[in-house]
Amino acid sequence: METAPTRYEALQQVAARYPSQQAMADAFGVSQPTIWRWLNQAKQIPPTFVLLAESLTGISRHHLRPDIYPPEIPAAPARFCGVDHTAPLVAFNRVAALRDGALRDGAPA
Repeated sequence: METAPTRYEALQQVAARYPSQQAMADAFGVSQPTIWRWLNQAKQIPPTFVLLAESLTGISRHHLRPDIYPPEIPAAPARFCGVDHTAPLVAFNRVAALRDGALRDGAPA
């Protein structure tokens, strides 16, 4: 049975996708010393870069930061579908909604 990589091993896999630390820094929009600090001091990717790393390299967010993205949480859909317009209307200020005619007989207009 194969075990999941550690945070550091996942970060190393991300770095291996680039020919140099400078190339990785350019892709992430940070400086090369920042990449060096991730690899040699923090040994994990900062939370603000996890989703970018996943989209650029395909390495799972669950492996990069399991403390933030536990494996049992399903991945978000690839495309945000927007607001559910089939949900019933919610009137937070029912008195004002009745007064303004937004609700008739207690039901949405």
